[in-house]
Amino acid sequence: MDWNDALEEELEALGRIVALLCALAVLAERAAGRSPLVRSLVLWLLRRAEAVARDFVEGDAPFGAMPVVPAGTGPADAMRLAASLRALARQLDREARLLVASCRLASLEPAASPSVRMPALRDALGSLLRLAAVALGAAHLSPAPDTS
Repeated sequence: MDWNDALEEELEALGRIVALLCALAVLAERAAGRSPLVRSLVLWLLRRAEAVARDFVEGDAPFGAMPVVPAGTGPADAMRLAASLRALARQLDREARLLVASCRLASLEPAASPSVRMPALRDALGSLLRLAAVALGAAHLSPAPDTS
């Protein structure tokens, strides 16, 4: 596989994660108008997705780089969670673009490409997809087998 193709695939994978984070933010916004029971359940699930995304996005960032959303179950808490998920999506998108730009500037060899993070990307995306499926009422999805 060509290094540029691998870089484009990684950028597409990151783009899908960004899109998923935006979709989860919309889900949090919609939960703000639902009954307290539904809102509590959705926010509980989305906070787990936010924790996974925060851990993935922040990685080695200094502690407190992004404020942690307080845990409540009111409509305002749902809107704060939506804002936090959107902030994570923006930060991931920014980091992805910087990664691609720096790799292209450095003209790295395929062996030194940034694909080292791909297993983490697959795991994070799989976790977020499963959480979103559960939140939307889909049947339990089994993880895809690792074919690498």
